[in-house]
Amino acid sequence: MKINTEIIQKIFIVTCEGTRLDAAYAKKFFNSMQSFIKKGHMDIVLDLSSVEFVDSTGLGAIVLCLKEIDGRGQFVLCGVNEMVLSLLKMTHLDSIFTQAETRKEAIKRLTLEKKKKAVAQTPAVKPAPPLPQKKGFDESLLASLTMEDGDAVPKADPKERRKYRRISNRQILNDDIIVHCTNTADGRRTTAVVINISLGGLLPVSPSKLTVGHEFIISGRIGPSFKFRERAVIRNSRDRQYGLEFINLSEKTRSFLQQLTGSVVLSGGR
Repeated sequence: MKINTEIIQKIFIVTCEGTRLDAAYAKKFFNSMQSFIKKGHMDIVLDLSSVEFVDSTGLGAIVLCLKEIDGRGQFVLCGVNEMVLSLLKMTHLDSIFTQAETRKEAIKRLTLEKKKKAVAQTPAVKPAPPLPQKKGFDESLLASLTMEDGDAVPKADPKERRKYRRISNRQILNDDIIVHCTNTADGRRTTAVVINISLGGLLPVSPSKLTVGHEFIISGRIGPSFKFRERAVIRNSRDRQYGLEFINLSEKTRSFLQQLTGSVVLSGGR
C-alpha cells in the first residue's frame, strides 16, 4: 500500500495506491493520515478508487481519521466500491461519511462546503445551518455508534494466555460479524466488528473508547441463521481492539462455537 498526496484547489488529496487496506497496512495508513492532519490539512479527500478490499481493521483506521479531524474540516470519501460500501452499511457508517463517486465530484463538493463555511463565518451574513455529517462522532450519530467517553484505554496485559481455539471471521464467512454491545452499567450501546471468536470470548474492533473491566451484553449473528446474545467483560484492550471474555456462556452458543472451532483447521499461532 502506497499513499500519494497532492493539493488541488487548496484541497488535500490522499490516494491509496494498492488493492487492500487491511490489518497489514491499517496502522501505517492511519499514522500517515494523522501526520497530515497534525500539519493542518483539515479538508481532505480520500481516494479509494484503487482499493478493492477493506477489512474491519482498515475500516477502523478510516473511522479514526474522521475522529481525528473532529469537525475542524471536511473529510470526503470517493471511489468507494460495492464491497467497501457494503461494509460501511453493515456497520451503520454510510450515513456518517460524506461520499462522492469520483475525485472531481469530491473536490467540487468539498469546495462548495468550504464556501458555505466561509459565508457562515462572515459577521454580516446569517450563519448557515450546521451539517450533521461533518461533526464527527457526536449526539447526531446513530445510537449504536455513540462514542463512550472514559479514561485512557489501558494496554493489553502481556501475561494474557489463550485457553481456547480462536477463529477469525474470514475463516467462517466472507461477510464481517457485526455485534452490538450494551454496557450493563449505564445502558450505552456501541457497534463493533469481530476479528476473531472462541469459546472463551471474542476480539472486536470498535470506534468507541471502552474501558477494561466493564461488562456488556453482546448480541449479533454468525452466518445467515445463528443469532446469539451473551454477557462478556472487557479484559484487555489495544488500538481500539478489545478482548472480551464470555460470562456464563449459554449452552446453545457453547455448542455452536464448539462445532465451529472443531471444524476449522487453524495455522500455528492463531
